[in-house]
Amino acid sequence: MNNKGIALILVLLVLVLLMVIVLEFSFAMRVEVNAARNFSDEVKCYFYAQTGFQRAIAELIKQLTFKETIAEEGTIWRDDQRSITMAIGQGSVEVLISNEKGKYDINTIPEDLLRSLVGSLGVEEVQRDIITDSILDWKDEDNLHRLNGAEDDYYESLPHPYHSKDAPFETVEELLLVRGVTPSIFYGSFAMGDDTEGSPPLRKGLVDLMTVYSRSNRVDVNSAPKEILMSIPGINEEVATKIIDARKEKPLKDLTEIRAAVGEAAYMLAFQYLSFSSSSIVSIIATGSMRDSGVKRRVKGIVRINLRTPEKYQIIYWADNYPNAQNIIPITRNLWEKSEGEFS
Repeated sequence: MNNKGIALILVLLVLVLLMVIVLEFSFAMRVEVNAARNFSDEVKCYFYAQTGFQRAIAELIKQLTFKETIAEEGTIWRDDQRSITMAIGQGSVEVLISNEKGKYDINTIPEDLLRSLVGSLGVEEVQRDIITDSILDWKDEDNLHRLNGAEDDYYESLPHPYHSKDAPFETVEELLLVRGVTPSIFYGSFAMGDDTEGSPPLRKGLVDLMTVYSRSNRVDVNSAPKEILMSIPGINEEVATKIIDARKEKPLKDLTEIRAAVGEAAYMLAFQYLSFSSSSIVSIIATGSMRDSGVKRRVKGIVRINLRTPEKYQIIYWADNYPNAQNIIPITRNLWEKSEGEFS
């Protein structure tokens, strides 16, 4: 009897062990299958994004060749950061085109406009002043920091020390090295606390509003996003909306159209910051996605288009796996306090 009892226990132990092995193998296989599917989806999304990027270039070249915006299938391709979505293969691609003249040049923007622009990103006043002063300290030639700024003494005290540049910005991504500029402030994030149905609204980041290619203290009224327009004296949200509505179908061409759209008072304050000249340099962000899959792939390129021979364009910046705002921490009151030492 004792031997039979021991044999039964051993059999049960072997069965339990085999069940554990089978379950572990099943779980491992499921993980492998999901990983393979995600990898396949990511590759497809990457080429969808590449397709959207190349299509955007083709549309811009077509506009320059025919000297007008041609609507196709109800889609108007413009460089004013409007979202353009195309179905493709088993998924879709979303394309945003930005004319670099519609952004502030970080090397020439006046201090008051920079402070206003940073404040529009949802950060508090203390954060706004630190970021603004630190940007100004980063690009000036001296090693003396402003009241809320930062120079070598601050950056050398970080866990991974480096020097303040004390020279003009060469790329917008340098902002990630500046004190107070976190990934959510730079790339944008979903706004917290907004009482809306569905997905919370996306706040643009500094990368959507700043450039190093404009070399002007004016912005193109036909391609400037709403956030840029609202940072200009005399232009509030209502006035900015009127400008965007007025340029929706075709670009505004002269000051008379601006005056008619925004009114005399706003025009008198804002006209010195606006221009009607666009740039031959555009940035294109294309996001490929799959139906019934959470996988996305995002690419970004900055393209210089030859105005005389548009087909001879040059890609002067490329990011093969550009961060998506969905992967960025949302802006909260304590975000800057928690992450300043980590990201600065």
